[in-house]
Amino acid sequence: MNNNLHPYLLALLVILSSCTNNQKQNNVIIETDKQDFGIEIIDLSQKQLKLYNQHVNTDSVQRVKIFRDSLYYPYQEVWNGYLGNIETFDAVVEHYGIKNLDQLIEKNKLFYSNNNNESLLSSFFRVRAGMLKLTGFASKGKWYLLYGPGIANLGGVGDGVMFIDFNFPGNKDLPSVINWFPHELNHQIYANQKGETIQNVLELCIDEGFAVYVNKLYWNTLGEKEDYSLAMSLNYSAEELINAENQLDFIRNYFEENHLSTDNEIKNKFGSRNVKIKENLPGAIGYLIGFKIVESYIDIYGKDSWKDIYILPSEEILRKSNFLKN
Repeated sequence: MNNNLHPYLLALLVILSSCTNNQKQNNVIIETDKQDFGIEIIDLSQKQLKLYNQHVNTDSVQRVKIFRDSLYYPYQEVWNGYLGNIETFDAVVEHYGIKNLDQLIEKNKLFYSNNNNESLLSSFFRVRAGMLKLTGFASKGKWYLLYGPGIANLGGVGDGVMFIDFNFPGNKDLPSVINWFPHELNHQIYANQKGETIQNVLELCIDEGFAVYVNKLYWNTLGEKEDYSLAMSLNYSAEELINAENQLDFIRNYFEENHLSTDNEIKNKFGSRNVKIKENLPGAIGYLIGFKIVESYIDIYGKDSWKDIYILPSEEILRKSNFLKN
């Protein structure tokens, strides 16, 4: 949910229950759903810790080669998407891995003791099954479990590839991770249905805001958490949400001026939690804007019309929502 590398890094997963194939090799877990063979889960986290323990005293030059060969080259798609390049990967291994090994070992107990890892996977597939029931679509893609720099809790790096960074400070127990599964699974469903990448501010806001809407809807209904609030789904405090809604006219005008921008710096102002369009507003304001667009559309076209968002072009959704006319 928090990031300063990718404005689209965000929160978590959802999954379908029955599996026909469960292979464990070199601490890599592959889960394949028997219905659509659409989900893989690759656990790098335990392989990382094993290698860190084995090579904490290895010569640094040799260690870099070992980690590149074992962890980076086979899984470049997630590391490059999250970290940007191989040099950043090297720095993360050294500063967030080797030098932080004792803390990682302690944190690992939160997720890999008392069968917690099985609980995480079963929860993932349970949520994915729930998302299929809720939306009518099965999520497809690949999930990596890893220890990174702790910049984002969960997120996507493109082409249906998602990750969970256990090192993120807010990932403090299983529920804190599981809460974001519907959000991230919805990103996979949305991308599969739209077949498009995020080009401008409008598309970013609707993608993220729709994930916020579905995440809240999932927990309020199938998740049986009636108290799961909009602030929780936005990862805002209650005070931040109230303040933002009190300034909705300013936010709407700023969005109208920039909604077709393809400039990455402008998109960051809407998607990054570390960038604000105004000092006293929360970051990632595009998540709230997108939610409000979806909410306005549903107010006009009925309570079940949220499923239209998977199909309609972003500009048509905005126009039909009347969000800019309110």
